[in-house]
Amino acid sequence: MRNVVASMSDGLMVINQDGEIIFTNPALSGILDLLPDEMLGRGWAELFFNESANREFNQIIVDVVTERIYHYNKQVTYKVPHGATKDLIITTALLPSADQKGEVGGVLVMFKDVSELTQLHRRSRELLRQSQRLFQEKLESLDRLARAVAHEIRNPVTTIGGLAARLLSDKPADSRDALYLKRILDGTARLERVVEEVRGYADLPTPVHRKVNLAKWLIDTVAPFRSKARRQGVRLTLSGVVKGRENTEALIDPSLLRQIMQIVITNALEAMPKGGRLKIELSCDKISGVISVIDNGKGMNPADLPYVFDPFFTTKTDAVGMSLAVAKRIAMEHQGDLTVISRPGKGTTFTLTIPQSGGLLDERAPNGSPRLPEMK
Repeated sequence: MRNVVASMSDGLMVINQDGEIIFTNPALSGILDLLPDEMLGRGWAELFFNESANREFNQIIVDVVTERIYHYNKQVTYKVPHGATKDLIITTALLPSADQKGEVGGVLVMFKDVSELTQLHRRSRELLRQSQRLFQEKLESLDRLARAVAHEIRNPVTTIGGLAARLLSDKPADSRDALYLKRILDGTARLERVVEEVRGYADLPTPVHRKVNLAKWLIDTVAPFRSKARRQGVRLTLSGVVKGRENTEALIDPSLLRQIMQIVITNALEAMPKGGRLKIELSCDKISGVISVIDNGKGMNPADLPYVFDPFFTTKTDAVGMSLAVAKRIAMEHQGDLTVISRPGKGTTFTLTIPQSGGLLDERAPNGSPRLPEMK
C-alpha cells in the first residue's frame, strides 16, 4: 500500500482529529511546493492561513470539518510559497474514529494539479471567442454587401425588364428580335431572383427564442414533406422521436430553425429524384440537441464540400446558391452549427447541432436520473 501511495501522481494528505498533518506522499511536495518536514506535525491553519490569496483553498477544510461533509470535491486556485499560482482539484473524505462511534477521526485530502489543463481550456475559450467575433464580423460584412447588391441591382434590372417586355409586345413572336428580347427577360428574371434571395439573407430576423419540444417540433416540420417523398418513391423515416418527450425541450426560434430543415430536406429529396431512403434522426442529452438528415442520393463532389455553405455557391444551373448559406447562418446564430458529410454515389448527411449554451433545457442527468443539487 505504501508503494502504491508513493507512486501516485496526485498528492495525498491525512489530517488527524487534532488538526495535525500526519501523512503526506512524495507527489504532494511537488504540488504544494512544501517539503514533507515542513508539513508533518503542523496544522492546516498554521501552514496556509497566512496567505490571503488562498482563502478559497483554506475554506475547503473549514467547511468539511465544521459542516461534517463526508465527501467533497472542488477546483480552487492555490498560491505556492514562492508566488506562482496553480489550479488544483481537491477531494476530501472524513475518516471515522478508531472507536467507530460516529466521531470524526480525521480528514483524507487528495490534490490534483490541473494547471496545464485549465490553461489549455482558457486558451481554447479565448480562441473560441475570437472565432465567434471574426464570424460575426464576417456576417456583418456579408450583410452590408448583400444590402448594397440588392439596392444597386434591383432598379436597373426592373428598368431593363420593363423595357424589354414593352419592346417584345411590338415584335412578331417568331422574329429574331423577339428571341433576343425573351433571353433578356430570362436574364432579368434570374437577376431578380438573385436579388430576392440576397435580400432574404440580409433581412434574416434576429432569433426570438422560446421553449419548444424538439421532438414534436420535428414531427410537425417533417410532415409536409411526406407526400412529396412518397411521390418520388423515397422512404422517409424518423428515429429518436417520441411525441411528447419532455427531455427534448430547447430554447430556439422554431420558425427560423424550420427554415434549416426545409432547405436541407428539399436538397435531400432533389438528390433522389428516382427514389431512395431519407432518414431523420434526433438525439438529445445534457450538452446538445442533434438532428441528422441522411439520404442515400448521388452525393457531392469532395472538391465542392468546403464551399457548400458559401453564398452563391451552387452546382445547379437554375439555383442562386444562397439557401445553404442562409441555413448555416441561422444555425450559427443559435450558437449551433450545420455540417455536412458526403460521398459520391453513397449519399449525404447534414447534421444540425444546438448546444446547451444555445438553450437546451434538459433537466435530467445523462443517465436519465434526476439531476442532483449543487454542493455548497
